[in-house]
This record gives sequence, C-alpha cells and structure tokens, in this order.
Amino acid sequence: MSRPRYETLATEEPTWASEPFRVFFPLGIAAAIFGLILWPLFYVGWWPVYPALQHPRILIFGFGAAFVFGFLGTAWPRFLESTALSRAEVVPLACGWFAAQFSYGMALIAIGDLIAGTTGCLMLFILGRRLVGEGRTFPPPGFTLAFIGILLSVVVLFGWGLNVHLRSPKIDHLLRLFGYQGFLLLPLLGVGSYLFPRFFQTGGRPNPGVSGRRRALFVWGTAAMIIASFFVEAYLSVRWGNALRLVAVLSWSVGVLPVLFQGKSPGTRPWALRMGFFMICAGFFCRVIWPQQIFAFEHLLFLGGFSQVILLVADRVVSGHCLETPPAPKSLRWRWIVWLMILTAATRATADLVPSTKTSHHIYAAIMLITILIIWFAEIGPRLKRVPAEEEA
Repeated sequence: MSRPRYETLATEEPTWASEPFRVFFPLGIAAAIFGLILWPLFYVGWWPVYPALQHPRILIFGFGAAFVFGFLGTAWPRFLESTALSRAEVVPLACGWFAAQFSYGMALIAIGDLIAGTTGCLMLFILGRRLVGEGRTFPPPGFTLAFIGILLSVVVLFGWGLNVHLRSPKIDHLLRLFGYQGFLLLPLLGVGSYLFPRFFQTGGRPNPGVSGRRRALFVWGTAAMIIASFFVEAYLSVRWGNALRLVAVLSWSVGVLPVLFQGKSPGTRPWALRMGFFMICAGFFCRVIWPQQIFAFEHLLFLGGFSQVILLVADRVVSGHCLETPPAPKSLRWRWIVWLMILTAATRATADLVPSTKTSHHIYAAIMLITILIIWFAEIGPRLKRVPAEEEA
C-alpha cells in the first residue's frame, strides 16, 4: 500500500482560496483586537454597551472560529487528498463569519449567534462534501473530533439564538461550557494529536508520536471524558467537573504526547507548547481548588492556554506553507509571547479576584493581549503572501 501524500488534487483556484488560512488568520487577529479594545473603550466612555457578552463571543467565534476554519479548510482536503476549497466556498464562509462579528459588535447577540451557527453549518457542509460527495475514507480520528467540535458549537449557537439557555441556569451553564471551552478544546486535542509531535521532531529523527491505534483510543477517550465533565460541572459540581477535565487533558498528554514531559525542549516553540498546556492544566486545577472563582481562573485557560496554543498551531501552519525552509528552533519572539501571555492571564484573573482592580486590570490585560497579537502578526503577516516555488509550479 502506498503512503498518503497529503496533497490536494490539482486546481485552478487561487492560493488564498485553496489555502484559506491566508484569509482567516488575519481576520481572526482583527476580530481579537476589536473584541479586546471594547473594554478600554467602554471604561473611557467611548463604547456605549458593557461588553460582557460581546467580548467572549467575538474572541471565541471570531478569533477562535477564524483559526479553526483556516486550519481545517487547509488541512482537511489534504488529509483526504480531495479537492481544495474554492472561491465559491471561501467567500461565503468569510462573509458569514464577518456578518456574525458585525452583529456581535452591534450588540445583536442572538442574531450574531444564529449567523455564526449558520456559518458553522456551511463549514461542516464544505468539509462533509469532500468526505461524502467524493467518496473519500474518513479522516484521522483527531480531525473527525474537530468536525464534531464544530457541530457541537453549531448546536450551542442555535440554542443561544433561540433562547434555549434562558430555560434554566444549568442549561445556560452547560451551553457556555460546550460553546466556549468545547469549541476550542476538542479541536485542539484532536488535531494536536497529529500536529504537536512534530514540534519535538528534530533533524532526521522519526516523529515522536504514538501509534495510530493508541492515538485513536486516547483521542476518543479524552473527548468522552471532556463531554462528560461538562455535564458534571453544569448539573452536579463545578469542582468535580473541572477535576474530570483536568484528568482528561493529562491522560491525553500521557497517552498521545508523552514527549511533552520528556527531556529538554528542542527549541522555543516546543517549550512554548509545554507552557501552553501547563496553563490549560493550571486553569482547570485552580477551578478545582477555588470553584467559586471559575470566571477568574477561566482566563488562565483561555489566555495562557488556548490562545497561546492556537497561535503556535497557526505559526506552524504558516511556516509549513509559506516558507522554503523551517524557522529557526530558537525564537526570542516566542519567549516574549509566552511570558506576556502568562502576565496577561494573571492580570485578567486579578481583576475578578480583587474587585478594586477590576477596571484598571481589564484595561491592562486587553492592551497586553493586543500587544502580543501585534508582535505575533508582525512576523507572520508578511509570510502569508509568500508561495513556495513548488506550489507555484
């Protein structure tokens, strides 16, 4: 049996369509900056609406969704060796994404949720068409889990748009867990089971990932534990729900990415990945110890964990598609990003833990994260225009 090449079929589509990360990554950064700047604008009196709902929606379903769409829209057809995305698919997808962000910005939250849910359905159709319509075999379990993560978020978005969350506080809590944490955590662990081992691959050494059967077992086992933990937290106990989620992430790390705990990192990016997973685990651990402060410590999870790992994945994607040679293993930029991320997460958590600092720390955290995104995009942005010679041929 020949090994898969992980290449799309020949197409006449422009590179920005066949590799949609070139479109969605910049859109995601723009959405994140807008969602963050709302806090300083509100506190100085230049934004009329308290952005408690606008901010998380734009950060998750603007920033997060753009990076999920950009990555899966590029990688999914390659793993299936099917046709790449076309202009007729990327343009409506980007327009739907933009319409959702515009609605959120206008404080039309329910309308934004319905548009975002519809856009998610379009993304699922685009991915599913290559699976069913072209008669391809199923993608690896990690990519299937990412597909399921989008599907669950679509259910949540339509539930929000139709006011299902107003039926009870427990339903509202459950939908927030699936919508905010599940939408990012499930795709990260799924796709990461294939991508993250490459961060630790050096020279001509083999990929340090585990066997396919073991990987599939831990991917699906972890997903089941995470989904169960959402129900436990919403209906039984915040402490035990987060404890189960912490065990799930640690089990995934040991079973799928044992190199995460082994030896010295072979570069700055693997080190940053370790720090990102440390912050994810720290967020869950703190919510176990102090369950009454779940929103404060949630920012350790989203800022120090999810955001950092998302930027690392995007950095890897851009480097792989836009550079002739891989980037240097040592990067001072990533050390700055990691420590600024940790400082930002701690600053934002303090805003909830110490009420007297709420206004100032909201502003400081927003400005610091905007600075991080600018540092990241200053190097990554210009690369998005580059097309390696072999892709031009």
